[in-house]
Amino acid sequence: MNKRIYWYIKRLLDIILSFILIIITLPLMLITLILLLCNTGLPIFDIRFPREGYKKKPFSMLKFKTRIYDTKNIWGRKTKLSTIIDNLKLNELPQLFNIFIGQMSFVGPRPFICGEALPEGKISEKRYMVKPGVTNLAYVYGGKKVSHKQKLEYDEKYYDNFGFKQDFIIMIKTPIEMIRQYRSRWFYET
Repeated sequence: MNKRIYWYIKRLLDIILSFILIIITLPLMLITLILLLCNTGLPIFDIRFPREGYKKKPFSMLKFKTRIYDTKNIWGRKTKLSTIIDNLKLNELPQLFNIFIGQMSFVGPRPFICGEALPEGKISEKRYMVKPGVTNLAYVYGGKKVSHKQKLEYDEKYYDNFGFKQDFIIMIKTPIEMIRQYRSRWFYET
């Protein structure tokens, strides 16, 4: 299957799957929203930094706010509850709406913050020729242990091998990697 045909199939799958998952996870999103609202206050979403999307077009990537911000610390601080929500990736659920409206896909390079000072390394334009994703090659092959340079190499490799087979493998490996990372975090924190 050529890349152009898969592009349309991928978009159709993104619409259908994101719609189904929005319906299924809506109660969980509402519970998470209420807990965070009581715990970290307003605003509900952390959209302070626009992200670079397809063809570098800026967009607001929706995430529940899991930090309390003050004027002294731009990155804010987490509470015990917000740390748990963050570790379980429940704060990422609103990205289903980004996928549904076409700003993101389930699989693709993680979007950079617009204007963010990035470590040295060649940033291929290929990473901007596909929509940013919730999960990607770098995540399933090491997650946070992968260097910035390796992430950029994985982004280029993703574009070069763009297709159903690669996306399917990434979607299967993502929950496995999430469990592995959560277990290792739990083990080291106890």
